Amino acid sequence: MQPPTPNRTGIISERLRGIVDRVTYHNADNGWSVLRVLPFNNPHQQETVIVHQTKVFAGATMEFSGSWTINPKYGRQFNATHAVERRPATSAALEKYLGSGLIRGVGAKTAKKIVRHFGEETLDVFEAQIDRLTEVPGIAEKKLKTISAAWIEHRAIRDVMIFLQSHGISTLFAVRIYKQYGDQAIACVTEDPYRLARDFYGIGFFSADKVALSIGLDTDSRQRMMAGIAHVLAASRDAGHCYLTQTQIQVQVNDLLSLDVGDRLPALLDAMAADGLLMIRQRGNENGDTEACYYSKSLYFDELTVARTIAGMGGSVPIDMDRVQRWIVKFCRDSRIVLSDEQAAAVTGIVGRQFSVLTGGPGVGKTTTTLVLVKLLEAAGERVILAAPTGRAAQRMTDVIGRESKTIHRLLAWQMGRFRKNETDPLDADFLIVDECSMLDIALTASLLKAVPRGCRVLFIGDADQLPSVGAGNVLRDIIASGTVFCFRLTRIFRQAAQSLIINYAHMINRGDMPHIESPFKKPEVWTNGADCFFMDSDEATREQLRFVSRVKRLFDAEPAAPVPVVDGEDNLYEFRIREPVVPYETELTIPRKFEHVNLEQVARADSRAAELAAVVKKIHPWSSLHYGLSATGIVRQLVLEWIPKYCGRDCEVQVLSPMIRGSLGTLSLNTMIQEAANPPSTGKRELRLGERIFRVGDRVIHRRNNYDLGVFNGDIGQIVRIDNQALTCTVSFFPDNRTVDYQRDDIAELDLAYAITIHKSQGSEFEVVVIPVLAQHFKMLYRNLLYTGLTRARRLAVLVGTRKAMAMAVRNQDTSRRQTMLKALLEKRVTF
Repeated sequence: MQPPTPNRTGIISERLRGIVDRVTYHNADNGWSVLRVLPFNNPHQQETVIVHQTKVFAGATMEFSGSWTINPKYGRQFNATHAVERRPATSAALEKYLGSGLIRGVGAKTAKKIVRHFGEETLDVFEAQIDRLTEVPGIAEKKLKTISAAWIEHRAIRDVMIFLQSHGISTLFAVRIYKQYGDQAIACVTEDPYRLARDFYGIGFFSADKVALSIGLDTDSRQRMMAGIAHVLAASRDAGHCYLTQTQIQVQVNDLLSLDVGDRLPALLDAMAADGLLMIRQRGNENGDTEACYYSKSLYFDELTVARTIAGMGGSVPIDMDRVQRWIVKFCRDSRIVLSDEQAAAVTGIVGRQFSVLTGGPGVGKTTTTLVLVKLLEAAGERVILAAPTGRAAQRMTDVIGRESKTIHRLLAWQMGRFRKNETDPLDADFLIVDECSMLDIALTASLLKAVPRGCRVLFIGDADQLPSVGAGNVLRDIIASGTVFCFRLTRIFRQAAQSLIINYAHMINRGDMPHIESPFKKPEVWTNGADCFFMDSDEATREQLRFVSRVKRLFDAEPAAPVPVVDGEDNLYEFRIREPVVPYETELTIPRKFEHVNLEQVARADSRAAELAAVVKKIHPWSSLHYGLSATGIVRQLVLEWIPKYCGRDCEVQVLSPMIRGSLGTLSLNTMIQEAANPPSTGKRELRLGERIFRVGDRVIHRRNNYDLGVFNGDIGQIVRIDNQALTCTVSFFPDNRTVDYQRDDIAELDLAYAITIHKSQGSEFEVVVIPVLAQHFKMLYRNLLYTGLTRARRLAVLVGTRKAMAMAVRNQDTSRRQTMLKALLEKRVTF
């Protein structure tokens, strides 16, 4: 065993060399293995090694790279990130190796005969003169063929693993790559190393690029630049774009590859277009000129499919309108439902259109309108299908309408890498109703519309003022803006909804008006008087404030005497110095004018983050939690763990919705804080570590990407109900239907803690209670539609935590960043088949 050495990332890496004595566990699907190894430097002490390896056999001589860990249940283990097979070190090891099942046709007895006959030449015989095995008694020509084929297969696997690991690919991915590419793995990776990023989730462009450069590809090679172009086009989905312009591509590729593609870019784009690696669509600009828009191939055809399908459904259907209106009147009277004129017009209008949109904000009656429409269609004997993008939205639709609604993914039946329902096997429906369509990206919309049979009518329902989809496109907004589709907009807020502060405040925010929201610190009765929305004034120290506090404390730690002010003659700075410092630690402090009001001794005495912040802020809001010794982080903690359970019940579902991932009030920090308080480690409670993430039984988790094989999708939320530390698996029960899903180790990487999630991830969902931090640290994301979307996720209570200044910033700011799509233009041109 070699002494530990730091690798490039600063992580201590160690090496362990030895002979595999026993294979305790091997997962054939992902290569995860538990081995018992006899180290060369201590052959009488078995060590446990955890490694991903396609095949590993007892007797193999291995060199592992990784680090030692202590498993709470199984003790000391060596977690190997790389493993390289060496020639067996001893005759005994060679005999065990050959007889371990490595080679079909060679058991323990035959292995012993072979090693006894050839001795130290045994492996050389296998490598170069395998026909000589017939010299061994009992090995005839037929058995020789079996042994030879098995040895060739094993050698191919070994060569592939060594090649992949030599170019920086971890054992985990090396196993997955071999399982997909087989014996052609070396050829595939050598020919196009960038296909690794396309074919394997978890291997991004940067990892594939490192492999490419490792095998000798030039930094300015044509292949590398084309791969960079393909990557930035694919990555544009993350910003919601369907296409990029040439200028945008050049800037992003230059940054990605750290070189100047310069004049080579137009030729590269043309070549990729000619080879079908990207698509081009022309758009007109304000000057009457045209500009090329460059698409990933899939997004180009998805956008075209949506435009063509909707344009082809622009007509009306013959309806006996008098009969429809009489039925509506009778049904509403019998069901004691009162429809507004807007709602009644929407029902009669939608039923007579092939494609239409129903839109409006919260509380305007979209659900009631949909209920009446569904009952009308069912009374007419039509086959109606209800769908929504998320499980929560589908469940809510089921609860309100009274008939089954499915997620779009389940409706389209994902099987064997594709949706089973499509143009050749369409849905069995006369009318398709899809809710929460603000969440639809262009790819999912295209897949959905492909499955709509001829003659089936379609209704999209949604609020275009909410956040757009996580994926590429701005489907609902583009359809409405095109003016080519019948759009029924509901605006009247109903009396019952009008009593909800959540709905009233949401509409005010959407109009750009700043609502006055009561604080429990001013009026404690809001907890019990039925109010469903309030604001808890609080704050969190900025980085600048934290640095200042840290320096003040170091200054006072250096010398117990009080600092002495020294005027330096500048207008904006004051300096404080300590006379005759005892320790040369922090002896000078330059104070910006914004902190000139601060009492340094009060800062030095502060014993909590809230006290430190209270000491440096110039003015504290009269209702601020700082008066009670709590910062914004502390308020969120108290709300989730104590106050909301006290007033709303212990079983009440509380979801923290943050504008951002980073920061002290971002989802990463909040999840860690809430997990440690709500579900801390304890004896007997199982947990899994995945990098910096820790998962425990009982944790609230969210799935981060669509996994059609598991049947779980981006944004699904559930709870971990079982963990197997030995196999590194877990079981999650997903809300709201308590459907359980078993996760293998590879799949667990797609999970995150969900005590706090981003507002973007909350789209299409409703929660009993939501807590929304709104502070200046979120300034990059403080937009009106973000706050509007977050607030409308609450069904029973919404609590905003932060500063009213930050909230005002969000209300004022409209998100002016435009998603680059062409759906609106294609619809206006009425592109058809």
